[in-house]
Amino acid sequence: MFEQNVEFNIPNTSIYAGARTRGHLKGLIANFHYHEEIELLIVKEGTLACHTPDKVVYGDTGDVIFINSAVPHKTEAFNDGVSYCLLQFKESDYTATEMQKIIKYSIRYQGLSEEPVAVIRADVIAEEFEKILFEAENSACGYEIMIKSSILRIIATLYRIGVLSHNEEIYNTATGQKILPALEYINQNYRELMSLEEISSMLGFNESYFCRIFKQATGTTFTEYLNFVRVCKAEKMLSQNTGSITEIAEAVGFCSVSYFNRIFKKYKNCSPGYYRHLNYCKNI
Repeated sequence: MFEQNVEFNIPNTSIYAGARTRGHLKGLIANFHYHEEIELLIVKEGTLACHTPDKVVYGDTGDVIFINSAVPHKTEAFNDGVSYCLLQFKESDYTATEMQKIIKYSIRYQGLSEEPVAVIRADVIAEEFEKILFEAENSACGYEIMIKSSILRIIATLYRIGVLSHNEEIYNTATGQKILPALEYINQNYRELMSLEEISSMLGFNESYFCRIFKQATGTTFTEYLNFVRVCKAEKMLSQNTGSITEIAEAVGFCSVSYFNRIFKKYKNCSPGYYRHLNYCKNI
């Protein structure tokens, strides 16, 4: 499996957009890889297949294949003459509010239930894609703003048709507001030893009450959430080949390598040892 280093091709944006292949012959286009960007494959001609470790979907002419952030996938032309367009972008670059920055890992945790890959019919996506290409090619005054508006419309469409979802509303409630300091504290101090007793006391709550409102807001327990944050931090270090697995486990707050291995595999479906053997894939 490879981690793709997306090379953004539209100046002053974090977007890749282009007609990647015209008349591709039947067979493999890109082997298994992943990236943090959402990917949309707009099928112009023929049938395009997209494989994940768990499923395969087929996009025919006029379909859009949606591939969620950080989902391992490979693509192949199911028949000769396949043509498609490719759009890659980070949703957080266009939608992140100050609150979302605090609850970033909560959003990622809840996103585990989102569709990893799906075939959709949404003419607006193809329309906005063409607008992006037009603005990028002409680079008229304010083209970055026009492109951003197209990306936002695409993101809104993905939410409306249900392939993206979020539960941010809970954090606008009185209960949700109470745990925001805990999320921010975890995000900043994940390396340190911390206990349920300590963080409950810091917020002025008893442990039972804190556990209840924490799970209500995040959908998980304090310990599971802390471990998830640590795995996310370790994921980046492993992909950058930074230190040994033991050193990385300690750096993100795990006191046991075996426990780190077990928790990492729970969320990433592979061991840290396998995950770290990543290379940059530029053959999309």
